[in-house]
Amino acid sequence: LQPAPAPAPALKGSAPTPKPAGAAAPGAAKESGMAVQATKMPVAGRASSVKELIQRVSGGDAGAVSELEEALNGDEEECVAACTQGLLKALVGLLGQADSALRLLLLLTDSAVGTKDAGVASRAIKCGVIPPLVDLVAKASPAVKEMAAACIGNLCHESPENQDKVAKADAIPSLVRLLDEGPAHVGAAQEAAYALWNMSVGHDENSAKIVKLGGVAKLVALLSAASDIAQENAAGALMHVTMNRDAQDQIVKAGGIPKLTALLSEDHEPEVSTQAAGALLNLASDSEQYTRLIVKAGAVAPLIALVGNGPDLAKEYAAGALMNLVRNDDEVAKAAAADGAITALAKLLTLRIGLHEGLGALANLASGSGERQIEIYMAQVTRKSVAYLTDQDDEIRRSAAALIMNLAPQAKIKERIVEAGALKPLAQLLQDRDADVRERAAGALANLFNDHTKNVHTGFAKAPEMVQSLVDITKDKANNCEDAIRQATHALAMLAAEDGPCDAVWKAGAGAPLLELLKDGIGEAALAIMNLSWRWPEVKQDLAKSGAIEHLMDMVRSDDAMCKEYAAGAVMNMTAGCGELSEQAAGIVMPLAEMLQAQSIQSQEWAAGALANIIRAAGAPSPPGGGG
Repeated sequence: LQPAPAPAPALKGSAPTPKPAGAAAPGAAKESGMAVQATKMPVAGRASSVKELIQRVSGGDAGAVSELEEALNGDEEECVAACTQGLLKALVGLLGQADSALRLLLLLTDSAVGTKDAGVASRAIKCGVIPPLVDLVAKASPAVKEMAAACIGNLCHESPENQDKVAKADAIPSLVRLLDEGPAHVGAAQEAAYALWNMSVGHDENSAKIVKLGGVAKLVALLSAASDIAQENAAGALMHVTMNRDAQDQIVKAGGIPKLTALLSEDHEPEVSTQAAGALLNLASDSEQYTRLIVKAGAVAPLIALVGNGPDLAKEYAAGALMNLVRNDDEVAKAAAADGAITALAKLLTLRIGLHEGLGALANLASGSGERQIEIYMAQVTRKSVAYLTDQDDEIRRSAAALIMNLAPQAKIKERIVEAGALKPLAQLLQDRDADVRERAAGALANLFNDHTKNVHTGFAKAPEMVQSLVDITKDKANNCEDAIRQATHALAMLAAEDGPCDAVWKAGAGAPLLELLKDGIGEAALAIMNLSWRWPEVKQDLAKSGAIEHLMDMVRSDDAMCKEYAAGAVMNMTAGCGELSEQAAGIVMPLAEMLQAQSIQSQEWAAGALANIIRAAGAPSPPGGGG
């Protein structure tokens, strides 16, 4: 059993870091996470007291605004401390009259974002700052529009409440129009993108408005700007609007995938590549078509390079993109492994960066390939993966269980996984609050137990409570998906194949849910019944009284090769030594006979065994080699 984990959900990502207003020269160095600001210098002949300047501005002295800006510049904490209600109210009153008021407001809100102080934005909004800012974005000069858009972006930074307030003031149409500013005014466009980025983070309604107003194509065009800040802001905004399916279509139509892929290159600023990787991650989250286009654009190799050498957030986003790109595509997975993806992703587990994405990408790389499973194992991820089974984060537990599940088909690896102590935490995860975690834990146990008697006995000895947990999953269709129920049933079938655990499976009440699953055509239920019915006549009779033979016969007649095989095995064991049940099963002689030509040797053997029991009960000579 090797189902790959579900695709990575489209990540919400993070809000942007405030950037200085104005376009940066291409390739200009800039500090990560901080606005570039001038060093604060004393100014001769002016009031040295910030408090005095605040009082003057609050009292309506417009001439003191520039002095206060100069006095505060370079000290974020002092900027935040200066944001009294009186000062902010005065600045709001001066907006549109003095550019210095807007510059000071931008300095103050930049500092608030940099220090993560949400109070400044809240106080400014209470003072009525939104309407004049929106008006400036719509009607002022390009330089003023640039500063006003940057202020709006700062107000919305990590604040759903402020996102709503700004959107209600009808800011989005003006911001989208501002994206059209030509190369001569790229600063205005980049700050509009910054504002739209902050307005769309985790906000589906605002994202939909941006899409409806034609913002997507304009953001894609901005990816080609000479300014790295413009590129970063445009990619960041696109990352979040891609939560909207219409936006995804528009990005593709506007040629966004090749442009985003180009921004992954080391020729671009790391912050730019980070957001480009995030946008590609979201595009690949639920569309095979877009995944193929991203691969065709050549994104895999630079994404692997970002995982290995990029900033922490770039590593996370790039790993998430790879997780989505290699899912269910063996050719892409093969190429990614050849380009060094496994080594790069394995390092994330040590660094504790992008754990959900790194574990998930490795799980998808492991799916269906023994060669890659061994390579991943050789990257020394086993013990780390087991340790992450107990992480507090649902997504990390989910991906860790998926990786163990997809590594476990390898006989040697499954032994090492057990030695690393996986059985007890996997048993505990069967009762996890997260349904996907339960599914993957059950799948991991099924794969660890499959064809491995020692692991079955070790698991039962270390965590006998897992039997009841597995039975509970098979009973609870409301809270567990079909895959989870199948995995749990398969694990129970493996436990039922051994003496001690078999008794525990039956005593845990597995019979009734297994019969219900038989009715639903779940082949793993037939395998479990096969293993339960070969030991005790009373178990066989209880199952028969509940209609097991009829349901097994229906399964033998089905078109599903796996179901037919397991059902033939169950019929073989149910009819062994029981003439009455053998006679009851006589109606499937022909489909059983046809199975003698099946490609699977196991199918041939079990069908032959079932036929032998039926023929013996009818009084005819048994075929050579037949028997129950």
